[in-house]
Order: sequence, then structure tokens, then C-alpha cells
Amino acid sequence: MAANADIFDVIEQLTQSLPLEPVKVAEILNTRLEDDPEDDSPVQKSYLQPEDVADSRYESVELRIPDPLLGTDGGLLSATLKDNEGIGTDAIFQKFGLKFKQDVPSPRCPSDTPVYYNYEQPWGTLSLGVTNDDDDKLVAFILKPNEIELADDENESAT
Repeated sequence: MAANADIFDVIEQLTQSLPLEPVKVAEILNTRLEDDPEDDSPVQKSYLQPEDVADSRYESVELRIPDPLLGTDGGLLSATLKDNEGIGTDAIFQKFGLKFKQDVPSPRCPSDTPVYYNYEQPWGTLSLGVTNDDDDKLVAFILKPNEIELADDENESAT
């Protein structure tokens, strides 16, 4: 994926490459992901963009993938952009429509906590975080894929 690709194109490529896998995600985001053993649990594996990745367009990237033997959760990918890249809510609404659920941070949250527009998609939920001010610029996105459907023989061996 070209480093200067529109962030909507990046999101689309990620959704087309589901299920989430560290190598594919890193390639699409044009970054590096490393195992994060501190956040690993018996049911999920965590990956982070290392702090020494200087040429990434992302301030942070976090990927959580469920253990295939212990769950069918689709995982989670969260990315925070270094810059808002000039994409505002008008572009978001034009691309994804006006059918969303909005999560507004509580007044007790830090002022830079984004407002999230959550869109249900056939593959899961896409959450787009915009600045919590008059600019309304895209600063983060979260992909939460649906549960992974196991093949019949995998379902039988799990019981």
C-alpha cells in the first residue's frame, strides 16, 4: 500500500483482508508491529507499533487477535493518526453515510479524547474518531470484526 494512500482506501484494504493478521495489517499500514507480551492474555495476543518507528503516519497502532483455540472473537485494530490529514466529518459522512451511533466522551475525559462515529458494516464495526472541537477532523479509527466462523470440523473438536 502506498504510504500516501487516502486513509479511507487503507481502511477498505484492511476490511478486504480480514481476518486480522499482524503481517497483513503491518503491510497495509506501511508500519511494523511487534508482539506486546505485557498485554497478552491467555485468550488474546497483542501487537503494537514500536515507538522507534519514525516514518509511520500513525502515532500508535494496536492489534489484538484472539487465540484460535479459545475464542472466535474477530479481534480489534486501533490506529491513531499523527496528523488529521484534513479529513473532516463531511468527508466521513459522504463516504459512510449518516447512519451511525455516536460516542461522545464524558466531560471528565481529557479534552483531546475523540468523538467516535460507529458504523455497523457487514464485516463488523468501524469506529472513526474525530477531534472533539470545531474542526471535527479524523484522528483515529478502530476496526472490530465480527466473530470468526469456525468450520464444522473445528466446531466439533472444540466441544
